[in-house]
Amino acid sequence: LVVGSFFLTANPASADSYTVKMGTAKGLVFDPKVVTVKPGDTIKWEVGNLPPHNVVFDVSKIPTQDKALADALSHKGLEGAGKSFELTIPADAPAGDYSYFCLPHRGAGMVGKVVVAV
Repeated sequence: LVVGSFFLTANPASADSYTVKMGTAKGLVFDPKVVTVKPGDTIKWEVGNLPPHNVVFDVSKIPTQDKALADALSHKGLEGAGKSFELTIPADAPAGDYSYFCLPHRGAGMVGKVVVAV
């Protein structure tokens, strides 16, 4: 009976998945603009309207200000309508805010944020 109740109350760690749309009916935006995740979770970015789009993490706006980490998180290739790409948040990612932008549309305000909560 005790063993049975353990299996009912134990909550194994599991990774979650999130989707962010790029370029929507709302315009040159990431939707949602902010995604809160934990290490091991996956974010899928889907290209919608007004392509091409990409995701570039701003080295000056991540917790460690580590260029290698910002580069590893970024997807600098430009993707067209209907394309997508994914990022799994590294297990050792420090908690904090990770700001990113779409390189071709940064000037138009196409920016977003991933909040890593440990």
